[in-house]
Amino acid sequence: MKNTIKALLKQFFGAKYESGGKSLAAAVILFMAVYGTGFRLAVAPFIFYLTSVFFTAGIMWQVLAGRRHMETLQGMFMLPFDNRSFVFSYVLVIGAHTLMTKTLLIWGLFIAAASWSPWEIAVAIACGCMACVVTAAGYGMHRKGHDVLPILWNAGILAIILLVRQRVAVLIAAVISVIAAVLYLAFADAYDFYSAGTAKKAIRHTGRTGDVFTYLTRCLMANKTYLINTAGLCGIACFLPLLFGEFGGFNMFPFGLAILSINTPICTLLSCDPDLEQAIRMLPGQAGRFWRKFCLFIFTVNSIVSGIYLLSWQIVGGGMDFVHVGTLLIFAMQSAILSVILEWKYPIRGWKTESDLWHHPRKYLVPLIMLLTAAFAAT
Repeated sequence: MKNTIKALLKQFFGAKYESGGKSLAAAVILFMAVYGTGFRLAVAPFIFYLTSVFFTAGIMWQVLAGRRHMETLQGMFMLPFDNRSFVFSYVLVIGAHTLMTKTLLIWGLFIAAASWSPWEIAVAIACGCMACVVTAAGYGMHRKGHDVLPILWNAGILAIILLVRQRVAVLIAAVISVIAAVLYLAFADAYDFYSAGTAKKAIRHTGRTGDVFTYLTRCLMANKTYLINTAGLCGIACFLPLLFGEFGGFNMFPFGLAILSINTPICTLLSCDPDLEQAIRMLPGQAGRFWRKFCLFIFTVNSIVSGIYLLSWQIVGGGMDFVHVGTLLIFAMQSAILSVILEWKYPIRGWKTESDLWHHPRKYLVPLIMLLTAAFAAT
């Protein structure tokens, strides 16, 4: 078990565990920066618990479903291993990676921005740890086709956090959930966490050149995470006009367009496929052809999401005119161009899991620039 943990730690944290140190430093810097401003919010404890559970669970699921580390698992499966020890080692390392590199930043932000008792912080940490173990068990059930129990399990946890709102009840639910998840994982098969790559069929091209737009569309349709992220943005697009209705007398329409430009998976299609990127850079004439189509693809996706936002804006408040349509098209094109420039000039390297790729700090550059543009346009 010790050797398994060590091998997995090197896979997820780096040869010298540098990812853990960088994440800890980032969390400390974020905490000091927010705390130093003196800005404090009144946040209900159940919001802290809810974020710890479902943010951690979402990241954990992304890592479990990722394919970046499947070659490592395949190599480890070729050697003799104890099934139970391997499962617990795998869940332990992925859980530690999720908490250290992702959830720790959220904890630092919450603790710096609001006042919490030691008990409330402890319960939030327990919720994060519980989310890792329960998500691993739920993923194993999902791989076996048993989806009802994980859904009911999550609904029960959500009900206790939202309806009861007592830290003792939340802590008891977390402990019981951890015990149940550990019991399930004790009898789980290690191969439940292994996703073999889909065999690629040979494709005969009848034309002289391939269709880049078709390739990008197939990438979008083949990866559920891309679709879920885009669908989530569509949901946010429907909700934003209701939220912006509270800001009377101020033009908030451009700010919604800026927020909706954060479709990270779509903007990292090349960073997630280094072989394709290298081929595009090396083959003559491919770079310009591909990047033009890539920019058009991102513009199309941005326009669809922003179009839903515009429709919701019209339903909620009315007053849509050609200025809104023109602003939408300008923001969609500008964010697409900026995303393509970043992907070409500054591709993301050295990522260990797909979650690291999609939550890289680079994802905030385009929305930040677009927010500044929105502030200028709203004046």
